[in-house]
Amino acid sequence: MLKFMPKKLTVLSATLIVASFTPWDFHWFIWIALVPWLATISRLKTWVGALKESLWLGFLMGLGGYYWIAWVLKEFAVIPWSLSILGMILFSLICQPQFLVFALVFHAYNRSCSKNGGAMFLMAAIITLSLFYTGVDWMVPKLFKDTLGHSLYLYQNLRQLADIGGAHLLTFLVFMVNLSVWHFLSNFKNFGGLHFLYKTLPETGHQACRHINSLNSAPLILSACLLGGGLAYGIARNDEVKNAIQSSQRKLQAAVIQGNIGDFDKIAAIRGIRGAAQKVVDTYLDLSSKAIAMDPKPDFLVWPETSYPSTFRTPHSLEDAMRDKTLERLAEDNGITLLFGGYDRANRLDYNSLFFLTPGSIYGGVGKSHLVSSGPGPNLEIYHKHILLLFGEYIPGADWFPWVKSQFPQVGYFGRGPGPEVFTVNTPNPKVPNVRIAPIICYEALFPDYVIKAARKGNELILNITNDSWFGPYGEPYLHLSLIVFRSIETRLPQLRATNTGISALIMPDGKITKRTSIGQPDVMSATIPLTEPIPTLMKKWGDWFGLAAFVISGMLLVVGVIFCKSEYPVDA
Repeated sequence: MLKFMPKKLTVLSATLIVASFTPWDFHWFIWIALVPWLATISRLKTWVGALKESLWLGFLMGLGGYYWIAWVLKEFAVIPWSLSILGMILFSLICQPQFLVFALVFHAYNRSCSKNGGAMFLMAAIITLSLFYTGVDWMVPKLFKDTLGHSLYLYQNLRQLADIGGAHLLTFLVFMVNLSVWHFLSNFKNFGGLHFLYKTLPETGHQACRHINSLNSAPLILSACLLGGGLAYGIARNDEVKNAIQSSQRKLQAAVIQGNIGDFDKIAAIRGIRGAAQKVVDTYLDLSSKAIAMDPKPDFLVWPETSYPSTFRTPHSLEDAMRDKTLERLAEDNGITLLFGGYDRANRLDYNSLFFLTPGSIYGGVGKSHLVSSGPGPNLEIYHKHILLLFGEYIPGADWFPWVKSQFPQVGYFGRGPGPEVFTVNTPNPKVPNVRIAPIICYEALFPDYVIKAARKGNELILNITNDSWFGPYGEPYLHLSLIVFRSIETRLPQLRATNTGISALIMPDGKITKRTSIGQPDVMSATIPLTEPIPTLMKKWGDWFGLAAFVISGMLLVVGVIFCKSEYPVDA
């Protein structure tokens, strides 16, 4: 039985990795977190053993970092806790496949090059393996797109490297440091070793010390140089971006309305659909009135994802039409633009949408029927969510197999919007009479290329509306926020985030979170948003390039390395 259990060092690695991420934020652990696991798999003689330990590492990481999956299944899928926990266990088994792929290649490469040595080959091997892990981590399918580099979101200088190569560039540095530390320690007794990376230690103490000071220290020195260069870039870049923020003369005033209304179905079950919908709208209207009365008055209001509990301007009843009219009056009477999440119905499909409602109703007079769909017009623009959450907003193949929809009625089955868009919003602010806004809805914020495509269209602000209430109050809201910080760094744009139950936030172009709300509390977040002149970044120019480049380059280097090893050190020698 015990032989199927993970090694103690693998458990230690998983613990350190989980602790490095939010909400724990012991981020300094990430620089050594992989060392125990590397030591473990280096000792194993078979690829099966290395694969088993890597599976354990990913599984334990999943349990420690994604325990809230059980909450989602219980609340969203409405299944018993026993099945919810089983679902969490199954998800944890598959959520970190990159460790399995790396372990297989590592084992094969180790056997092929076990007799090689030399400082140049040593450093080339360290770089190659670090690039390979990064590339595989970028390539393999992951539901939440997390990577080791995301643990550095609080490093105000080092995180600036993300405007070059995104979070995966930081992952490369993290893995390289771990590999270098492990290699250095591997020369010491009982630690385990990467045999293909160093020669047998000379017998004399003088020669041994010289060996450790030269060959064994080379990866650490190389890692230190790369980190030092990255830190120097980060300091310079951070100062540059901060100066651009501070010198900005164009500042917007926004108010984010966090109603703290999560599971609409629970309210509906207690009060009935009609009462629940009205309660939701009344809550947001009351908080909006408080926001409008603030000094300074906001230039626009933001309600989060699906905060409006029905379709807008495609009413199904008189009550729906009256609620639509209430929102029209809010914008009209206060001369303020309202940006709110809700649902849209078009082309026989439902959409998860963001509405841009500006003052000036197009509904017409009292005599006009409110049950007639008015749709988009001069004072209303609509963004439809494009990247949908698997098993939450769609199930693959459900359109071809209708019985799937009947079996999983809680899934949204939404249509997809056209993709990244930029909307011009007029404001009463004389310094900023209009602002170009790129909307993203919840899950879309995890995809760098999606946000970058909008940035290339010239937007000045990322508007992120989110509903994290399905995931519970622990873990996920903090993780989601830490992941999306990098979208602002990669594009050098401010990001305004509105959530139903927290955490709403304002993120600056340097990645600093300057405003944030608490979880589980109704709130009005007043935010002053500086709009800077466009700041060029390599990510905006090339897209999310580093992961793919790492995969291709490391693949070529691995092949060259194996060929070199076999030619220099043939098996028959």
